[in-house]
Amino acid sequence: MEKIETKLIFSTNPAYYDKAIRKMSGVLDEIPVINFIKNFRKSIAIVSLGIGTGRELEWLDEIKNISKIIGIDFAKSTLKFCRKRAKKCKKKIILLKDDMTNPVKLEKKVSKIKEPVIYISLINTLGNFSSKERELVFQRTKDLMKKKDRLVLCLYKRIDKAIVDSINLPSYLRPKLKKEKVKLAEIIEYALMPIFWEPLLKKYNQLPRFWYNEKGNNIVVYMAEKKVFISHRFSKEEIKKLHKKAGLKIEKLAEGKAMYTVISKI
Repeated sequence: MEKIETKLIFSTNPAYYDKAIRKMSGVLDEIPVINFIKNFRKSIAIVSLGIGTGRELEWLDEIKNISKIIGIDFAKSTLKFCRKRAKKCKKKIILLKDDMTNPVKLEKKVSKIKEPVIYISLINTLGNFSSKERELVFQRTKDLMKKKDRLVLCLYKRIDKAIVDSINLPSYLRPKLKKEKVKLAEIIEYALMPIFWEPLLKKYNQLPRFWYNEKGNNIVVYMAEKKVFISHRFSKEEIKKLHKKAGLKIEKLAEGKAMYTVISKI
């Protein structure tokens, strides 16, 4: 399996990452997730897969029917940042350093939960794994789920319909681009650069190079010739195949402007 340093990029400076992500996505992307959780009639537990800096805790803490929240992440630094946020919350919050491809600690925790568990994975967290790792995450999550449980995913859509005007490009780059459609590689490179600048400069002391692989639907970040980050974009067909392979059933697949919201069950 190819080793990609995605986790290192996001864990280098959790405060910077938290601020950048808020600017880039905000809570609007998560409204379908919030509404689904609020409309669940029974008392539920939430498991946030890849909780990172825990920005979702701010709205999860306000939803009345949530009894407890468990968050897992692989990076110690982001969990440390998340714990500071969790201390301000009213609800019981358990944070675990665990691997989504083999969540051993999480398995022990959820096995003791009696109420329905809603597993959530936000802002395209699954897109930051390799294709093989994504399959493992689906399979292991399915193994944890009981009949009453649900899995709710936010997955970024393929960007083959992107146009320049839909991207907030820095003004100094606009003269280089045509008014009509431009190469996707250029759009992705310029649009995503700011979120990665600081942590990559700190780790590698050089600026990254971005590319969009249309065949694999991956945004790939290189430092010199070293591949350090992949952010995958999903199609409906791929989402359905991943569910079928893991033995999960899609209850709802909603298409938004930038992402799919998928609700699944066993």
